[in-house]
Amino acid sequence: MVTDTSLSITGGSEQFLRNLLRGLPRNRYAVTVVELAFDPPALPTPMPGIRILRVPVEAVYGRGGLRAYQVLRRLVSSGRYSIVQSQHEKADVLNALLPKRRGVIHISNRRDMGFKKSSRLKRAFRLLNHRFDRVIAPARQIIDALASLEHLPPSRATVIHNGVDTERFQPRDAAWRTARRCELGIAADVVVFCCVARLTEVKCPLVLVDAFARLHAQYPDVHLLLAGDGPMADEVRRKVDETELSRHIDLLGSVSVDDLLPACDVVVLASSSEGMSNALLEAMACGLPVVATAVGGNLQLVRPGINGVLVPAHDPAALAEAMLSLARDSGRRHELGERARRMVLEEFSSLRMIGEYDHLYRGLLRLA
Repeated sequence: MVTDTSLSITGGSEQFLRNLLRGLPRNRYAVTVVELAFDPPALPTPMPGIRILRVPVEAVYGRGGLRAYQVLRRLVSSGRYSIVQSQHEKADVLNALLPKRRGVIHISNRRDMGFKKSSRLKRAFRLLNHRFDRVIAPARQIIDALASLEHLPPSRATVIHNGVDTERFQPRDAAWRTARRCELGIAADVVVFCCVARLTEVKCPLVLVDAFARLHAQYPDVHLLLAGDGPMADEVRRKVDETELSRHIDLLGSVSVDDLLPACDVVVLASSSEGMSNALLEAMACGLPVVATAVGGNLQLVRPGINGVLVPAHDPAALAEAMLSLARDSGRRHELGERARRMVLEEFSSLRMIGEYDHLYRGLLRLA
């Protein structure tokens, strides 16, 4: 596995990779992860049985990129590996440029809608995509975008939805919720909205704070929890101070969310682009209804009137209105949340995701 970022990062693509690595059968798979991350790991990442190599790359066309390519080429030439799977742009470029060896398959795992790719990089991938035996994405919308922008043939594409551990992420009873809210300093009757996301531009945290301020002006008994850290953390804090809602908005930083989400009432995501959000899946598994922007994989996860509400991106007024509609109606929140949980159990469990990857790997290796 080759990835641009560290497995210790709390982002969705890193969570996906951790879930996959922990679930692949150890009697069939021995895995080495090559991290191209330039920044040091944020937290230690216990991954028993997984070998992790760190080869920092600032620019794939620089010395770090050449060094990483040499490391990957030696690993593949050793004959110990039958699969090379990459995610993110640097890792994909290096994977595509590796020499082809008999019995080795090359897979690109596209985790988002390509919002970071320049026009030049998209043109480059039009030339490189044929080097992959398969391109996997968690949402049909990503594959459609790749077909349009990078001319990816449908025959080389596979959709495998993200999966969530439905035992770890599940609803809790009223007594647990009351106790957890007491720890958070939130009254039992307050409607709690939660956003689990890195504080980055694409997640639009300032739009969310603006929407929450509009919501609070109409419905004061609400609270917002922001779980996640990132480069916009200070800017978000300033925005919260400007709204004078610091008593009603908590910036929690990077925290474990499996014992946070069940204490909330609604999950909200204001992103301008999404692949398939693990954060939404985890919240849905906990029985929370969704308010999210109509972008990328959100269109596949959120079914209006079934498990949540979709709104346009960059529209704090529409976001506030959707949040208000759920804040006012506890019965609707409960109904949408139950359907969200049921949908995850049926379509987005981690066992199903891992089984599909295992099936795909074995099928491709038979053809290699």
